[in-house]
Amino acid sequence: MTGHISAHCLNHLILSVPKLIQISLLALLFSIQKSTLSVTGEAYGQELTTRTTLTDMPDGPKEKLRNYGIETQTWATQIFQGITSGEDASISRYGGKVDSFFTVTPEKIGLLPGFHLDVQYEHYFGLDVNRLDDALVPINTAQAYLRAGGYHSALSITATQNLTNDISVTVGKFNLMTLASRTPLIGGGGLNTFMNRAFALPSTGVSYTSENGGAGDRVVLSSPYSLGGMVEYKKGPLQLDLFLTDPRSAQSPRVIQHPFEEGIAVGGGIGYSTNILSLNGTHMLRAAYSNASGINLNSISDIGRSISTLQGSETKKGYWFSSYYFTQNLYQSASNPEKGWGIFGLYTLSDGNPTPIKWSMLVGLAGYNLFEERQDDRWGVGFYHFGVSRQLITSLQNLDIQRSSEGGVEAFYNLAINKWSYISADFQIIEPWIPNKPIQSVLAVRMQTRF
Repeated sequence: MTGHISAHCLNHLILSVPKLIQISLLALLFSIQKSTLSVTGEAYGQELTTRTTLTDMPDGPKEKLRNYGIETQTWATQIFQGITSGEDASISRYGGKVDSFFTVTPEKIGLLPGFHLDVQYEHYFGLDVNRLDDALVPINTAQAYLRAGGYHSALSITATQNLTNDISVTVGKFNLMTLASRTPLIGGGGLNTFMNRAFALPSTGVSYTSENGGAGDRVVLSSPYSLGGMVEYKKGPLQLDLFLTDPRSAQSPRVIQHPFEEGIAVGGGIGYSTNILSLNGTHMLRAAYSNASGINLNSISDIGRSISTLQGSETKKGYWFSSYYFTQNLYQSASNPEKGWGIFGLYTLSDGNPTPIKWSMLVGLAGYNLFEERQDDRWGVGFYHFGVSRQLITSLQNLDIQRSSEGGVEAFYNLAINKWSYISADFQIIEPWIPNKPIQSVLAVRMQTRF
C-alpha cells in the first residue's frame, strides 16, 4: 500500500493548492507589515524588529536579570489545523500552547560554579484535531499531550552540574519535545518545524502513551516527559551519554509521587560530529532496555480508535529499543555554520512486543533558508513510515480488526517576520494504519510570538 503513496500525495497536493495560496497570501501580509514597521518606525521600529524577543529591549528588565544569571522567555503559539480530505474532511480546530522558560545560572553571581537550573511551564488552550483523525500517532505534537479533557498544564524542571569541562550530570523531569527541538536540521516539538510526532519527537523512537496509565503507559524512553537522570560526555566531535529513567510518562502525577515503582529504563548513545567538505554532519547510535511490563501483543482483547487504548489480558516483561540518526548539511552559511540545510534520517528497531512499533524510518530535507536575507526562515519536507508489530497485527486480525503499517509525508515553511514572531504553513498527507480508511490530508497555519 505504501508503494502507491507518492501518486496519492501528488493528487492531494494538487487539490490543496488553493488553500496553500491563501496561506501564502497571509504570510505575504505579515512580510509587508514588517517592511512598513521598519520604514515608518525609524530608530525605534528598527530596534523593535531586531530584538531577540518582543520584551528584550536595551537596558530593559530582561537584560538586567541576565547580569544576575536569570534568563526568561515566553512563547505563545497559535495553531489552526484542519483535515482537508479523507473520511474526516472538514474537521478543523483552533488552539495553541504557551511555553515559559526560566534558566538560573548562579555562577553569574559567584555561586555554585558549573550549575544551572532549567524550568519550563506549558499551558494548553483551545482545541486540536488529534484523535479526530485516523492516524497512528499525533498529527499535532505541540498539543497532543496537553489537551482538552486531559492535562492542561505541565511543569518540567532539570538541574545540571558540570563536573568538568567535558562531563555533566542532569537530573529531574525532562521535556523530551524541547530536547528534540535542539536536533540539527529537523528540530522538534511541533512548534516551529514539523508537526507530526514522527518528526517532532523522534529521538527515542515511536511508541504510545496512555492518558490513564496502565500497561500502555510504560514505553521505552519514548514518552513526551521523562523522570530520571543523564550523564553526558562531550570531547571534540565525540558525544557519549548514559541515562536512567522511569519508563512511564512523567506526565502522570503518580510517576512523580511514586517513581520507578513499575521498573526502570536504562540506555545510552554515542554520537560523532563530522565535517565533510567544510559541511557539518552528525551521527548518533542509541540503545535502551527496560525491565517494566507492557501489554502482551499476542493477547489483545480490544482496541478503540487509538493505539493508546489497546487492552489485553496478559503482560510481557522487558523490552528493548535501538536507533540510528544522522544529519548532513548540503549548504551552510560561511558566517554562521548553524544556519544551513541538508538531509536527515532516522531508523529505529525494537522487540515488537510489547512495543507496538517493530521498526520505523524517516528521511527528508530541512534547515534554514537558502537566501542570505532570509536566514531565520525554516523549511522542511520529509517522508516517514511506521512498521507496526506483526504480533499486534495478527492479534487484531483474530478479532476481525484489520490494521497495517502507516506512512506519510509532511512539508512546512516557517516565515520569520522578525526574530520574535513567526508564521508557518504545514501540510501533511497520511496513509492511515486502518486499511479501509482513505488517505488524509491535513493543513495547518501556526503563529508564534516570543516575549
